[in-house]
Amino acid sequence: MSPTKLIEFNAEELSQPAERRRFLSTLAVAAGAAALAPMILRGRGSDLHAQHGDPHGGVAGNGGSHGGTAESGAVCNFPALTGWAEREALTDTQILNFALVLEYLEATFYIRADNQGLAGATIASLDPDGGGLPGFVPGLSAVRPPKPAIFKVEEFVRTVRDHEITHVLFLQNALGAAAVDRNDFAFSFPGAFNNAQTFLSVAQTLEDVGVTAYLGQVGNIDDVGILASAGSIAGVEGEHAATFRYIRNQFITPNNQAFDTRRTSAEVLAQAGPFITRAPTPLLG
Repeated sequence: MSPTKLIEFNAEELSQPAERRRFLSTLAVAAGAAALAPMILRGRGSDLHAQHGDPHGGVAGNGGSHGGTAESGAVCNFPALTGWAEREALTDTQILNFALVLEYLEATFYIRADNQGLAGATIASLDPDGGGLPGFVPGLSAVRPPKPAIFKVEEFVRTVRDHEITHVLFLQNALGAAAVDRNDFAFSFPGAFNNAQTFLSVAQTLEDVGVTAYLGQVGNIDDVGILASAGSIAGVEGEHAATFRYIRNQFITPNNQAFDTRRTSAEVLAQAGPFITRAPTPLLG
């Protein structure tokens, strides 16, 4: 049986620069898809192996007879990552609502830091318990990112604010009538807006919590579409966190780990809880 050709190309055509760029772009997309496949499969590994009657589950890092790696013959053999095989008994709706609560929290924080030029949603609907106050952070406009960056910190904060609002609207639309109501929550950020450095520190904390929260639910999501959306949002939250670190002169060092942290819903709430002053009980239904 002849091998399947995923990408076809003509060597003579590749002598042209434009064709070389097109070919390399195609190759990059294919390579990215191949790299993502095992991660997606891994998140749904228990379902796949259950369908085939695998008594071991075959999920990387499960500590079973496979020695913490994916079973032989799988797409890739991953080494065990501590805690990543643990699953919470949460439905996709609960996970999306959990994410929505965190996006409510982040959107509220940035609206209260900068409510100027707000578009796409009203302050009253996004921040009913705070009215968008104070709406500015003293000294933030004077903060300069380290060279050679040329962006303005206050403009970056406004961009992050709009991202978080977009995440809120996206999750509300995805959940429909099942979405938790913003009016059932109240948030407080004591002292966070007193000065620029305190604000930037709290912002970095919230972005880090967001990243680890999404990573913590990767193995619990059943719907592939939801998994893809969560991964996309987590990537943006990671960009936010990295930029806040850059602004605060906290650059990547050799001490940084190769794999990011994941947190369970309880661990995330322990981090975000001090900012949540009112919430339904139980939070996740």
